[in-house]
Amino acid sequence: MAIVNMRQASAQLGFRTTTTLRRLLQAGELSAYVRSEPDLRATYLDVAPKGRPTLRQHVQAHTECRGNSPLWGADYESWPKPNGNWTDVANGYLDLPQWGPPPWTELQWVTLRNVIELAEET
Repeated sequence: MAIVNMRQASAQLGFRTTTTLRRLLQAGELSAYVRSEPDLRATYLDVAPKGRPTLRQHVQAHTECRGNSPLWGADYESWPKPNGNWTDVANGYLDLPQWGPPPWTELQWVTLRNVIELAEET
């Protein structure tokens, strides 16, 4: 569990500014990640809260995928790999509570196909 300020969180995610995180914060998407600290002038975020997806995974789930974004250009080899087959790896990439049961949208099917291909490569 690491607590960082908005600027540090943006740097860890590869953003040059805090604009994306501030936009998500104002929309209420990061409320589960906000932590209170003695310095009330800054907003602090928990990068890896217990029982929740990491901040990176949560931000990815709530932003558009862009090839030139540092958030999406992450080095997948550096991610921890669960022990097991490709289904365990694929489930590790997905934010399962966000999916729900089928029928899924076209975008969800494309995402699922890409995640399965990525998981099979590992």
